[in-house]
Amino acid sequence: MSGRTRTAFYHTARWTKESKAFRETHPLCEECKKEGVIFPSQVVDHVIPLEICSDPWDHKNWRAICFRHNNKKAASDKKLIQEHRKINNPKM
Repeated sequence: MSGRTRTAFYHTARWTKESKAFRETHPLCEECKKEGVIFPSQVVDHVIPLEICSDPWDHKNWRAICFRHNNKKAASDKKLIQEHRKINNPKM
């Protein structure tokens, strides 16, 4: 999935509705809780990045996190996506 397609996905009415509902049932950041901190969730994260997951609507691949943890995850996601592309398209 290209960056443009990814951005479009996150702006669909379905994503807006479903991610809001997910955050309502998961009101706290899952990563902050692991750190012993109570902080509200602000985004829904794809555990397996959107670019490489098989079903972006699978709630088992979602988790509610805060912006800080989402930014941290984005950096590791980039590396994972690059590795995935190298394996699946070795000519790149």
